[in-house]
Amino acid sequence: MLLLGRQLVSRGISCEYWFCRTSNRFADFEAQGGATLGPLSKLAPRFARREFDVVHMTATDPAAPLVARIAGDARVVVTARGAIGDQWNHATCHAYTAISKGMAQVNQPYTDLEVEVVRNSIDVSRYAPPRERTNGPPIVAFVGRTTAKEKDFARFTRIARRLSAQPLRIWIADPHQASWEKFDGQAVERIEAERWEPVPHGNMPDFYRAVAASGGLVLITSISEGFGNVAPEAAACGARVAAPDVLGLREAVVDGVTGRLFPADASDDDVASSLRDWLSAPHDAAACADATCREFSPAVMVDAYTAVYQRNEQRLAATRAAAPPDTPEVRHLLRHLARQGTWRAEFARGAAVDLAGAGYTREAVHALSMALQDAPRQFLTRGAARQLISVGRSAFARRPHVA
Repeated sequence: MLLLGRQLVSRGISCEYWFCRTSNRFADFEAQGGATLGPLSKLAPRFARREFDVVHMTATDPAAPLVARIAGDARVVVTARGAIGDQWNHATCHAYTAISKGMAQVNQPYTDLEVEVVRNSIDVSRYAPPRERTNGPPIVAFVGRTTAKEKDFARFTRIARRLSAQPLRIWIADPHQASWEKFDGQAVERIEAERWEPVPHGNMPDFYRAVAASGGLVLITSISEGFGNVAPEAAACGARVAAPDVLGLREAVVDGVTGRLFPADASDDDVASSLRDWLSAPHDAAACADATCREFSPAVMVDAYTAVYQRNEQRLAATRAAAPPDTPEVRHLLRHLARQGTWRAEFARGAAVDLAGAGYTREAVHALSMALQDAPRQFLTRGAARQLISVGRSAFARRPHVA
């Protein structure tokens, strides 16, 4: 969204970013300008004044259904990024998009709208290959949240252990800054890491260039990705990129051009053997970077979203799609879907108190209704009871805004 906003501004389209909760990326949006951290009660009057033409959200953001409810005349566009969403149809949003063909396929059964593919891109201006090769062993790098199950950090450790028969260095860019104790009881194999630390987003190009200059590779082991931006970002810096042939990553890696895909069910030994051979072979970092920047330029992405924003008609699905295939990555996404109701309900309960206190009684009651529908058992807690009482008191104490 940060890249999209920057590109839209370059075309003369005004953009703002609204955060209902803090984020470790908020500072990046704030630095770009127009970023606000605040409750829905502060956003609602701006919708009422028709300050926005379009509101664009991640489909599975817990706040998204409530924001859509108060958006008024603004066109609601949602994007499936790395999960399945079940809240969206022709009555709740103007358009439904997905960042990859795979994400469109798994979300299509849950909506009557056509899930349109607008593939993720990268800011090609930030990435370039190293000028020369460095001396020393190659770097094998992991980039991502090591404690996130979908990243399967354990598999990275097992493959890296098998690669370590030859000299190499292990780098782990981990925003969680975990430690081995976090993985007790999991199928990890401890390896000596030269670096294991958070790497700020602004420093990632240098991180990737160092991997490329060493002749090393970025090894991705995710069981599922919405797209997998790490792959083209690293490749745009000239690094070798290896990833399993799974949802999202098979579109983020152009096999044999910007990186290599290996079978998702390949053994750790087979993957390590293949990567060992690749590391010993010549690699043209500049050609890899050039191909990646051509393939993942943001111009196509921005053209597609702009067309969606400006289009008057909705695009309905021709037929109701069948259930997504029974694969390991889909089963992972379905488990995530089963937990979303709890997260939406937690947010909605808090938002109800906020909206009621600001006089948005109708919206507050709707928020409580959503929470009750998503997670009725939450209302058995003392905290939920206090929230109900607070909303009730506000409803009687204030005149409601006209919705």
